[in-house]
Amino acid sequence: MAVKKVVLIEQYRQKSKNKPKKRLKKKVKSFFFSLFIILIVGSIFYFTSSLSKLSVIYFEGLHYVSRSELIHLTGLTYQDYFLELDTEKIATDILKHPLITNVTVKKTGLNQLNIEVKEKDIIGCVELDGGFRYVLSDGRLIANDQAINVTCQGTVIYGLTKETLKESILSLFIQSMTKLDPILINLIKEIHYEPMYGDINRFSLFLKDGNTINVNSYSMVNKLKYYQTMVDKVSSLYEGVKGTYHLDVGDYFEPYSSSGKVLLRDENNGLLTEE
Repeated sequence: MAVKKVVLIEQYRQKSKNKPKKRLKKKVKSFFFSLFIILIVGSIFYFTSSLSKLSVIYFEGLHYVSRSELIHLTGLTYQDYFLELDTEKIATDILKHPLITNVTVKKTGLNQLNIEVKEKDIIGCVELDGGFRYVLSDGRLIANDQAINVTCQGTVIYGLTKETLKESILSLFIQSMTKLDPILINLIKEIHYEPMYGDINRFSLFLKDGNTINVNSYSMVNKLKYYQTMVDKVSSLYEGVKGTYHLDVGDYFEPYSSSGKVLLRDENNGLLTEE
């Protein structure tokens, strides 16, 4: 009888030890089952709600290229599932635009897309054959392309033809222009190519302050350093009078309203008297 009692006690002890393990296994199974159900329900809710679709596209670095141009290139819509968006493909599509040199695409938040682009260094526009073409800082023109919607936000250059573009006239002028003080560049409203006999590199700069400057591409950088000084000196003689600063040859000021002239420099870079 004693042996039987010992065996029964041992079996009881073993069962008592197994009960906490079984309870733990049951709790773990219940937890994972509940988690699975929550994930299923959450997935159904997410994919059937607007949260699963692209909601916002942020663009950074756009100056000449419009949002609509890039969205058209990528084919993005606000019906696209956010998780399915391929950022590498989007970047590749955007780089097809003739004015874009670099792009970074990132997914942020629940359904937002950040697109940072770098455009080519555009100086302004050239009017050619009744239309406009972008001109880069090295003097090259951007070829006509259906993907480009030209909006001339910078300086516009008029008077050039396809024949003059075959020479280095534009590139020489642009290279000189990029060396000017940014304050003076921002003062330029428009530019006209106006060659004269013996001077095929002559341009007229029409400024926002009402004055006009005639320059030669070779000498304009050095001479335009003194533009504000010239204006101040002329204003001391003709207060409020606007006119043309002839800096291509002779260096003199000619008011719009009279035939008189003011020499702008002597051999010591000083102002001479009225003629």
